[in-house]
Amino acid sequence: MANAAKKVRVAFVECQEPLTIHKLRGLLPDLRANEISMALAYLKNQRYLTREQINNPHDKGRKFVWIYRYHAERVAKDAHATP
Repeated sequence: MANAAKKVRVAFVECQEPLTIHKLRGLLPDLRANEISMALAYLKNQRYLTREQINNPHDKGRKFVWIYRYHAERVAKDAHATP
């Protein structure tokens, strides 16, 4: 999983914008969806990611999706947006 976390981190640094899992899957076709999901959970638990729920920009699928924002420095525990 460390390899997946590194690839996800690089994708965030290169894009310089918040990303959804859908966008990450397009950027990282060599990773499976569960690897991306585990890497996001790992980076969120390490406090390098925050997330918020938004309306799904695509017509199909869930009504709401998470959008993840990468931080180069760890965020404070009380600043964490979601549990």
